[in-house]
Amino acid sequence: DNDSPSAFEPTPSPSPSPSPSPTPAPSGAVSTGFDVTTDKANDLRGLTFAASGKIYAAGHSDADPADRKIVVARFNADGSPDTAFAGDGFAEINVVAGGNEQTLSIAELADGNVVVAVNAADQNGGAPIIAEDNAAVTAPRPDGTSVYLIRLAADGTQVESFGDGGRAEVVFGWADADNGDWPLPIYNAASSGFSHAGFPTDTAWDLHVDASGDEEKLVILGMGSAAQLAGEGTQRVDNDRFVARVLASTGAADPDFNGGKAFTWATDGTLNDNARRGIVESDGSIVSAGYTNLGSGLGNHVIVLKVTPQGVLDTSFTGFGLDPVQNGVAVFNPFVADGGFAEAYGVSKQSNGFYVTTGYGAATASDTPSTLGYLTTVQQDLVPFRIGDGALDTEWGNDGTQAIQSESLGRESAEERGRHLTVLSDDRVIQVGYFAGTPAIYVLTEDGQLDSSVDGDGILEFPSATITQQFFAVAQSADGKRVAASTSSNANGARLVVLDIDL
Repeated sequence: DNDSPSAFEPTPSPSPSPSPSPTPAPSGAVSTGFDVTTDKANDLRGLTFAASGKIYAAGHSDADPADRKIVVARFNADGSPDTAFAGDGFAEINVVAGGNEQTLSIAELADGNVVVAVNAADQNGGAPIIAEDNAAVTAPRPDGTSVYLIRLAADGTQVESFGDGGRAEVVFGWADADNGDWPLPIYNAASSGFSHAGFPTDTAWDLHVDASGDEEKLVILGMGSAAQLAGEGTQRVDNDRFVARVLASTGAADPDFNGGKAFTWATDGTLNDNARRGIVESDGSIVSAGYTNLGSGLGNHVIVLKVTPQGVLDTSFTGFGLDPVQNGVAVFNPFVADGGFAEAYGVSKQSNGFYVTTGYGAATASDTPSTLGYLTTVQQDLVPFRIGDGALDTEWGNDGTQAIQSESLGRESAEERGRHLTVLSDDRVIQVGYFAGTPAIYVLTEDGQLDSSVDGDGILEFPSATITQQFFAVAQSADGKRVAASTSSNANGARLVVLDIDL
């Protein structure tokens, strides 16, 4: 690998365009079906519709601050908790007693069971490390984080026969059994910081069922410590991107995917690569969204990967943004021309075969005018894109760019976030996050403009005096007539909103 980020070519900037304005769409109406809250969970960032039309959500509870626990909830179609699931609609699981744990994803299997991907502290830390700059100071070695799959039956009970004692380890770059070989971090007392993670640190961001073959599989998208070095050399301690596929029946690694190992991808050098959500297509292909800070003068760039069902980069996906071009990989940030940045938190597919992303970024650097027709960024902007054949699609948004901003409204906050998305059957795109610091759901036309047929401006805002956190997950029912959104961590509880789509 090249240690310099200069191998990356900034995406050419499209010609200046006017700021985005709402555009009416000829499609059906979008309205709020229900908006409910719960104090049984503080975070519900995993979300999916069951085949029955009920809604599963997964997250965690901080009711015991010393021992966070996983929560899996099932709601009826009217938003009420389904008491046929775990007695009150909420199953609580303690994957690591006395440790930190969270889940960001949930998927329903064909038999009605559900699986969650849990990120849990490995509890290997704690041993004192002497500071390099002051021998009188020590700090406990931090824990690492491991990924486990937990399976629940349709009644909310944990399936203890799944994996090893009810949990299946997902190996990205390091198996738990090898964690002792991880390089000891250096502690600096002056900065109160460590040189790198205490132990391998993996995070699963998304989980999908792959039903493309004769046997049901599970695909896990995430990021983690660079894979364990085989043989001589220096172990890298930065983060890479990972895609793992396991057998849904047992949680064991699928031998037909990349030789039974997780697929991994990294930018040049020792840059930290960030994975977020993705999709599994009907043929088993996998598309993964994320971003990487490419260094000084470049900042965060969106990086979208496409992986074949066999677990290698899909060379039929025309790449761009790298020098030399790497098919299967798209890298872009058109706002770099004005000092801005772009991240991707999710990706979905329209009927034309193009991929749409959601995320946030900045159209400009601070106090910098935009050459693309946008306002000067004060806080983060929503920045969705559409990937065409080997380039950003210039039919999307404003000549290939889009930045939704609230800077001109004079509100207390001008913060936008895009955290997840789904594409409707008419190719409109629903994205969830924040608008002007308020939990919001965006509806975009198929070509990336705000849909003014929805609430006048294409933005549904959901202010709250208690649960003010942004929407972080979205899911669509099988018939496309309902879209659910749920919130991230909040001390007062979690929130579930369902939209009705008149198709």
